[in-house]
Amino acid sequence: MAWPRAPVSLRPGGLPAAPSPRSKDCPGGGNGGALHPVQQAFVDAQAAQCGYCLNGMVMMAVALLERNPDPDEAAIRRELAGNLCRCGTHVAIIRAVQRAAVSLRQASA
Repeated sequence: MAWPRAPVSLRPGGLPAAPSPRSKDCPGGGNGGALHPVQQAFVDAQAAQCGYCLNGMVMMAVALLERNPDPDEAAIRRELAGNLCRCGTHVAIIRAVQRAAVSLRQASA
């Protein structure tokens, strides 16, 4: 028996919520297979293991780098603190965000 997919976000009463105009998909989804620079940095830094936290970490990193294109390690740690990584790859994730910041700055120069 196939189970129906649960909506990502629910309103009270269990009805699907309308998409927020502020909501975003994980970056890179509509780029014809090309990865977003943050996703590529995660691959290059080997920052993903099980994938439990991956989408949240990538989206939080993109949001951080949109606000602050040159964050220091403390700013990265603060931004990502709310997302649990079960595998303990935090050091690699921080390196990936630093690598993405450099890549994005070079691309915009």
